[in-house]
Amino acid sequence: MINFILDILYFPIWWYTAGLKKRGRVFINNVFKLSRYLALKILIVNLFKPMFGQYDWRGRIISFFMRLTQLIIYLIIFLIGTILLFALLLIWIFLPIIALWQIITLI
Repeated sequence: MINFILDILYFPIWWYTAGLKKRGRVFINNVFKLSRYLALKILIVNLFKPMFGQYDWRGRIISFFMRLTQLIIYLIIFLIGTILLFALLLIWIFLPIIALWQIITLI
């Protein structure tokens, strides 16, 4: 019984220390995974390289604007994904506070 009470008292401490640290790592890892999934680094590196071996000036211009358009769209997707992941982290932070508030107002 004492262990159960100590676990209940330790829960908020764990939630905002070790648990938050773990959730922060998951957030950062997911942002890096999203970046790798969208291949943002590759798009930026190859922005000025012509596509399909078209080395004439028309091919270079078309390739630049196509890759620039693709990069802008992927950056918007990356920004939306990062905002959603950050919102999940904020939910993790405020969930016990909201639950406690609901319990207090219910009584």
